[in-house]
Amino acid sequence: MKSQIACTSKGPVEYTLQGAGPVVLVCHGTSSNCFSTELAGPLVEAGFSVLTPSRPGYGRTPSEVGRSNLQAAEALVALLGSLEIRACSAVAISGGGPTGVALAAAYPERVQRLALIEANTHTEGRQNEPAYRSQKAFYGPLHGVMWGLLGLTGSLAPRRMARQTLAIFSTHDPDDAMNRLTAEDVAAIRRFYQGRSSRQGALNDLTHSVEVELLQKVCVPVLVIHSREDASIPFDHAEWSLQHIPNAEFCEGGFTGHFYWIGPDYQGICRRLVAFLAGDIH
Repeated sequence: MKSQIACTSKGPVEYTLQGAGPVVLVCHGTSSNCFSTELAGPLVEAGFSVLTPSRPGYGRTPSEVGRSNLQAAEALVALLGSLEIRACSAVAISGGGPTGVALAAAYPERVQRLALIEANTHTEGRQNEPAYRSQKAFYGPLHGVMWGLLGLTGSLAPRRMARQTLAIFSTHDPDDAMNRLTAEDVAAIRRFYQGRSSRQGALNDLTHSVEVELLQKVCVPVLVIHSREDASIPFDHAEWSLQHIPNAEFCEGGFTGHFYWIGPDYQGICRRLVAFLAGDIH
């Protein structure tokens, strides 16, 4: 799969587009880009088109296109205009949460529905979370070297890498979790570390803020998908979203925590997500 560059009114935006049907725009998470396609298969199979831009600072989309989450949302609307897409649903994952919330809050005429998956939405207290401090250190000056070593470890010792990943991103017992994963799950974790990770994009994300007023402005239907065992974005982010977004419902994630797209619970999550997104199809 190849990406394309759209020359928008806000600047160049890299993106991939798969499938045919109603458009779902994916705001990918940190350590990812427009090739973040774990949701593409189930959504395309269900009859959707999946539009995944590289958010500002990721892939070939410059940071200058939108440094704040509100500016990033403006850039996504410019991308929709460039592609002549009048309206879409949106899915915001992990560090893409603030951009997804800003998009739905500021442009309800362009966003029909919003799904927040393991999303960062309680930014006021984020700096005090142990995971936040670890993430900030991870995206330090040697991030590129560290990411390369993770990719190498994943290739040489995939099960060891999978266990280490679960120990970091889930509060569930990693040995029990490993016993419940398939060989394809382990391979999927390995492939994650073969992808691209952007220090610039991640540091940009760490400055994004979601005020209570912004959540309260989201008037479209919202599905909050979050695991109680997420060690990266704690469950209180989901509770915060459900408390302050007027029209939000909840879908519980599984034991793999932040890596929602790994493990036996993923199929059920996809079915719930597809049913939610299909609610706006007439």
